[in-house]
Amino acid sequence: MRRPVLVGAVGKVAEAATLALLATVVPRVLGPAEYGRFSVALTVVTLGSLAMTLGGSTTLSRFVPAASPADRAALAVALTLRLARNRAALFAAPVLAGAALAVLVPAVFPPLVVVCVLVALGLNVAVTLVLQADLGLGRAAGWCLRYPVQNAVLVLVVLVLHDDLGLAGAALAILASAVAGAAVAVAASGPLRAGAGRRVPLPDGALRFGLLQAAGGAATQFVHRGGVLAVVLLTGSAVQTGFAALPIGIALAATYAVAQLFTVALPALTARADGEPALRRLAGILLAPVALGAVGAALVVDAVVPVVFGEAYAAAAATFVPAIAMVVLAPVNALLVQASALRMRPDAVLYAGLAGAAAFVAACLALVPGAGAAGATTAALVGTAVTALVSLLLLPRAVGARLALGTAAAVAAVLVLG
Repeated sequence: MRRPVLVGAVGKVAEAATLALLATVVPRVLGPAEYGRFSVALTVVTLGSLAMTLGGSTTLSRFVPAASPADRAALAVALTLRLARNRAALFAAPVLAGAALAVLVPAVFPPLVVVCVLVALGLNVAVTLVLQADLGLGRAAGWCLRYPVQNAVLVLVVLVLHDDLGLAGAALAILASAVAGAAVAVAASGPLRAGAGRRVPLPDGALRFGLLQAAGGAATQFVHRGGVLAVVLLTGSAVQTGFAALPIGIALAATYAVAQLFTVALPALTARADGEPALRRLAGILLAPVALGAVGAALVVDAVVPVVFGEAYAAAAATFVPAIAMVVLAPVNALLVQASALRMRPDAVLYAGLAGAAAFVAACLALVPGAGAAGATTAALVGTAVTALVSLLLLPRAVGARLALGTAAAVAAVLVLG
């Protein structure tokens, strides 16, 4: 398990470096208005590809390693083709919507920009499907290096093309980034091509497993990313929306960095009798630095936020505290997702995700109208905590008492000190 975890850590460090450039250099070069339009296009591609590939990595990582070595490549291809077929209908919706917008309001949605965004979306979905299959074969390098490569190309091309082409240049940069991701997928697809000519039956329950995982993942994504939308709908304040987007975005980057280490470890643990103990050890190892970093961040957040992000964000410091506490829950939540896969309990992911989403909505309605962005980040923390709690109840003994109590104590310390 050490090698994929190490590869995942290296990939996340590289991704963090490229994300820093994307979050600092690109906004300054494009300016607020152009950057806003660029961000909308990039968000459509990022969230669209994510929505159409939820659950795939866990499904491939759970079922492919459990097959006989001779059948693994063929099974990875078969599952990937079935997932691709199911996603084709979902992809038709943004294609039709984009075509209609480009025809009806070309001044707002230029056809070239729409085409670039839709092609990039399709390529990103295909890249994710291929790399999920590669991950299922126990090969983590392509999965972990894909986003650093794509981000680097995105930053480089948008800086080169923007001055001459404006928004069209930014859209072409998004497309170039997707092409770079496709190159990574092609380089990683050698073992898959070797299994493309063989037919193997799909394992019993694999499609249901994938469907429930995807539904649970969608509910979790709603909790993670719905805070900004809640502020827009319940306050109408652009300032509060910005105050919510910043801490939520940073917290999710840290949360997904932790989750990736568990994702790349799953294929190696599927056939091991000590899979869950190994996951608990990984969660315990990660909790210590995550908790210490979160407590330290809570102590200095008031002073650091205006220095790093500017005085305009000084009033947003309080909104960071619940988001920081949410990161502390990342090791336990990632452990529980993978434990549900090892136990073949995708229903636990779904029920916990739905409970967390319900708690998130209730907290938003209660807190956001009065507290704005701070209410949204608090609601995200509430939803994430409820997801973890319900998972603990549905998956007894998946998390040891020491790990659970340590996580709870760290969350409480962040909230009190913050």
